[in-house]
Amino acid sequence: MIRQRLPDDAAGALLAGALALLLALAPLPFGGVTRTASLALALAGFALAALAVAAAPSLAPLRLVRVPALALVALAALGLLQALPWPAGVATALSPAHLRAAAESGALVGGEAPARLALSLDPAATRRVALWLLALAGLLVAAALAGESRARRRWLLWGLLAGAVFQVIFGAQHWFARAGEIWGIPVPGDAGRLRGTYVNSDHLALYLELALAACFAWAYRTLRRLDREQALEARLARLAGPLFAWLLLFAGLAFTGSRAGIAAAVGATALQGALLLRRVPGRRWLPLTALALVGMGLAFAAAIGFEQAFGRILGTSGYELTWNARSEAYVAAFGLVPDYLWLGAGLGAFREAFAPVQPPEIELVWRHLHNDWLELLLTAGVLGLAAAIAGLLALVRRLAAVLRTGHRGEDRGAALAALGALAAVGLHSLLDFGLTMPANAAALAVVVGAACAARAEDR
Repeated sequence: MIRQRLPDDAAGALLAGALALLLALAPLPFGGVTRTASLALALAGFALAALAVAAAPSLAPLRLVRVPALALVALAALGLLQALPWPAGVATALSPAHLRAAAESGALVGGEAPARLALSLDPAATRRVALWLLALAGLLVAAALAGESRARRRWLLWGLLAGAVFQVIFGAQHWFARAGEIWGIPVPGDAGRLRGTYVNSDHLALYLELALAACFAWAYRTLRRLDREQALEARLARLAGPLFAWLLLFAGLAFTGSRAGIAAAVGATALQGALLLRRVPGRRWLPLTALALVGMGLAFAAAIGFEQAFGRILGTSGYELTWNARSEAYVAAFGLVPDYLWLGAGLGAFREAFAPVQPPEIELVWRHLHNDWLELLLTAGVLGLAAAIAGLLALVRRLAAVLRTGHRGEDRGAALAALGALAAVGLHSLLDFGLTMPANAAALAVVVGAACAARAEDR
């Protein structure tokens, strides 16, 4: 009997290939932060979700990401409601601070408070963020449907690693030249720090952290599958790929000079090692690979250029470690939270909310808070933060189940990579706003969505 090729094969390969390309190419236009790049990523999210749903032989994997996907949709719905014009009476009942802000603005220009107003201080920005959140939900869905196949998950791994290695190599060329431009366009920032195609080195650091978490899982799987009967040279040759990739990416991370990035990467790697200790108690030497990798990464970066890699960290002053401009901003922003407690000031409207209370000691215009968690509380309120935490907890629960009961080592490795990525992003986001970069958020959605679809006993 002649078997015909399944009709979803081509579509499934197209979907996985497109997601892999997205992981590699999304950071190229300045981390996807430009209007054109962010629009292209959003359209890609919607298109890939539609392709995945249309081509998938079964939609069963979607139930594995339904809570985090619904959390993103709920945040988007909140943003769209914030951007709508509401009668002043309704707006006052829901958020008196918005009416007060509108009245003050009207008084400045000699007008009156409007009869209708939005529950966002910047409705246009809020609508953009809401649509982007829907696109992220689409990428999560597409990755879950593509990630059911182990072979397709490997495509995603190669896409992410290829993108990260390119960022390091491209950034190194510009770093050596101390170039103040990217793609021929002058950009602000410190040219003495590796930044790849990102304007801000700290945002490149977050992207590299995702790749490091995936690379650690690759090294773990390679180490587990080594044949002890093979010659030592053959085993070392198999380890060379993941080991060199991890060292290169960690060195690149060190040269970004991102203190939060290095701390997050070390913390995430330590967590991955601790998870291995619990997962494979019979091989307690495996978690030592985490310590060994961190040690080798630090030594490798120091050997390339100690001052360039660690000078910024070693030069951190006591003021920066204790009370600094970010601390002052956190206190000022937290003071605004009661005014916008339940519904927030509006997704993407941090600048407008923060400007009236920005301490005079803080220079420049702050578009973001350097703390994604607190900014989400301020702009989306308690309801928005609760939705995000519910989605995050569901992700962690599913990934922990895959790590514990995954059918194959490669399935468990995918969960290990995703848990490391979530840990790195969670830690880094305490001190920065890297997830506001569309490329970073898209990469995280794809990594965790694909890992959630890995086969496990409780599925």
